Amino acid sequence: MKKLYALLIILIVAYIGINVVADNFNLTGGDATTATDNSGNTNPGNGTFPELQNFTQNKINDTAVSYTDSNYNMTIYAQLLDNSKNISDIVSGLDQSKYTSSQTIDQNGVTAYFYYNEGSETYGADIFFNKNNQNYKVSGGNVTYENSDYFINHCKNIIDSISGGSNQDSKGFSRW
Repeated sequence: MKKLYALLIILIVAYIGINVVADNFNLTGGDATTATDNSGNTNPGNGTFPELQNFTQNKINDTAVSYTDSNYNMTIYAQLLDNSKNISDIVSGLDQSKYTSSQTIDQNGVTAYFYYNEGSETYGADIFFNKNNQNYKVSGGNVTYENSDYFINHCKNIIDSISGGSNQDSKGFSRW
């Protein structure tokens, strides 16, 4: 029996070792991963996320940040997504039953997919887009309809704030 346990442990360690070496095993969980764009710059892994006026920034990890505005009781999340898929494939693979409506917009040359889960007094939104060869998701929940413009405009500002790939000092997001 001890030999079976030892063999199992050896197989598990070998599996993890192979996947870590191949960079296919996400040890932190979730589907967000730190990625490198074509210019060789590391995306927000160093925490260079934009600041939003009136929001308190909280770094969740190297690939995600939350913004909270206590005056509006609103939180916006921004995160990097796995880059191994095309953003349109990610969107088409979503569980459509989670959303009540959707729209696709051109946000200053970036195709952004807005998915809403609407309730009687509030709604939630997941926004997916690709900019500079990196996939992103911006989301928020419990947004009141009277504060909808405030929420959506800040989400659009996050999309716009991501810097161009030609800037060698770029970390994926630009400072406002």
